[in-house]
Amino acid sequence: MTAVKDNSRLPLMPVIWTLAAFLIAAGPHLMAMPGLLIAIIFTLAIWRIAAAHFEWRPVPGWLRILITMVLLIAVVFAYGGMWGRRFATGLLCVMLAAKTMEMHGPRDLRMVASVCFFLIATQFLFDESLPYLAYLAAGCWVATVALIQIQHIPAMSRERQEEHGLEQRGMLIQGAALLGLALPVALALFVLFPRLAQPLWGLPDEMMDGRTGLSESMSPGTISELFLDDSPAFRAEFDDQPPPPQQRYWRGPVLWRFDGSTWRTVQFSRSASRQSVPITESSLRYRMQLEPHERRWLLGLDYPASSNMPDSSITSDHQLISRHPITTLSQYEVISTPDFVPDEPLTSTERMLASYLPPDSNPRTRAWAEELRAQYPDDRELIDAVLQVFNEEFSYSLSTAPLGRHGADEFLFDLKDGYCEYYASAFAVLMRAAGIPTRIVTGYHGGFWSQAGGYLLVRQSDAHAWNEVWLEDSGWVRVDPTAAVSPLRITEGSRSVVDRGRSLFELDWIYQMRNQYDRIQHLWNQWVLGFDAERQRWMLSQLGLPQLGPLGISLLMLFVVAMVAIPLAIWLLRNHHRRPADEAERAWRRLLRHLRRNRLNKQPSETPLEFAERIETQLGTRGTEFLELSRLYNRVHYGPLDQQLTSDFITRARSWRTG
Repeated sequence: MTAVKDNSRLPLMPVIWTLAAFLIAAGPHLMAMPGLLIAIIFTLAIWRIAAAHFEWRPVPGWLRILITMVLLIAVVFAYGGMWGRRFATGLLCVMLAAKTMEMHGPRDLRMVASVCFFLIATQFLFDESLPYLAYLAAGCWVATVALIQIQHIPAMSRERQEEHGLEQRGMLIQGAALLGLALPVALALFVLFPRLAQPLWGLPDEMMDGRTGLSESMSPGTISELFLDDSPAFRAEFDDQPPPPQQRYWRGPVLWRFDGSTWRTVQFSRSASRQSVPITESSLRYRMQLEPHERRWLLGLDYPASSNMPDSSITSDHQLISRHPITTLSQYEVISTPDFVPDEPLTSTERMLASYLPPDSNPRTRAWAEELRAQYPDDRELIDAVLQVFNEEFSYSLSTAPLGRHGADEFLFDLKDGYCEYYASAFAVLMRAAGIPTRIVTGYHGGFWSQAGGYLLVRQSDAHAWNEVWLEDSGWVRVDPTAAVSPLRITEGSRSVVDRGRSLFELDWIYQMRNQYDRIQHLWNQWVLGFDAERQRWMLSQLGLPQLGPLGISLLMLFVVAMVAIPLAIWLLRNHHRRPADEAERAWRRLLRHLRRNRLNKQPSETPLEFAERIETQLGTRGTEFLELSRLYNRVHYGPLDQQLTSDFITRARSWRTG
């Protein structure tokens, strides 16, 4: 390719820094993008660096338009539509990469570097965890350095870029200093910006990513996959001591409907349950910090009696449900009564749902159920007999083969080895075949108690499934087949019953270190992500300002920001005059100070050349030489970087001043 014209050249370093800012800002999005879009973005970035290095001609306008249309089609094709957060951020990344094809001047570079700040912020639509604070700082730092590089483009020349590279360290320090100066203002805005009880906007259901975690359906094998996911599901802080492990059943979706392979929830009314859970002396009061899972169910210990979560309710099967998907970290208080037993008589619909089995399914399980029923007419004795068989003949394991059409038959008579959902599913089929209404409850069991942090951490790997059977003389009674097979799973957690050491992250000391790190994440959630209107009011009340409304908080915010920003601005302006940008500027300032001692003052409105022409006659024989010095300073200050010219000006200025 032929070289570009002089007026369209850009120094290489600002281009590299701008592209580096873009790739860092897009980094987390790239990890979630289809491979096609990743290849497109890196191809455009590499092409732009090569174009700057080899001085290729700009891409023609008609070709840029054509490429942009093709890229838009590629994004729609890669995401299968034009809706959702991932599509929006993916489109932004690809279009910003396409913008690099027309980065012909400082204005284009500045636009790309500035949009990088917004692109960094979009990552927090998907994840607000503490590690992304480092990503935020690094991305903003590089984008700021890129803007500083762009600001210095007029002082660069293509021939002297190697010498300009010596200034990179100073620009890195300057970028960090600018971010440091912005921190007090950012802190004031964060603490005092008026908070609403609810966000100004919500995310439509269609925009959900589908995070790992529990869902409204369960098939054998789905929960065992979560054992490999050690990400936090939620945290709980108790007013008193946490309940013993045997009571740490965190109730989630309740599954009624069975089609032969998959269990699913039923949409009962979200109004208050038909039988309210009483609040007694044994009730537990605690605060939940639920990670976003992008579904509507909430978590609470069996059985939730009340919650202060806005727009939430308790269904007739005692699920705690939110009206909206949980797309952000949610904090709410719950009161649960562990010893409560729901004994409201079943409706005809509930009895039908809790007893249904697909016809012609699991014939061996049905036959065994008939034998058990003939041998044990009493429901409790039948259940105890099945649990005894589980304890003696079955084992607990993650490595279980997938099940076929007659899943309960295959598990109960062939495999006899599996994870909690295998037992819950097979037990429910067996009980229903024996005429005992049964449902499956999914949720979590256990948790790591952080003594220093004072909270219970429950991870996705603690996901669990158990059963509830309907006994005519008692009501819904919890039966956990897993406890019969492996009591350690209930008393010591999921990790106690599965072979460890499959990877480095499963070593005990690393696992304990991650639990200790979670204390920092917990504080981040409380004081940053959880800094809502209520916490803001509490903080203001501690400062003696308990009754400030939104207007009062806004005025206070403006006052504090002004008190922080005005001194910084004055300091920066004074520092700018005290410390010139380069050696030539310092030499010129020394000349002006020398002239001021002789009562020859330069007016702020005068250019260097106008000043020199005005005082030429007053300087006598030295006036002409000072006029030449002024012309030379203009060439150094406003022209391309020329080290020889700069050295010449500094030498002549020193000689004139001391002559």
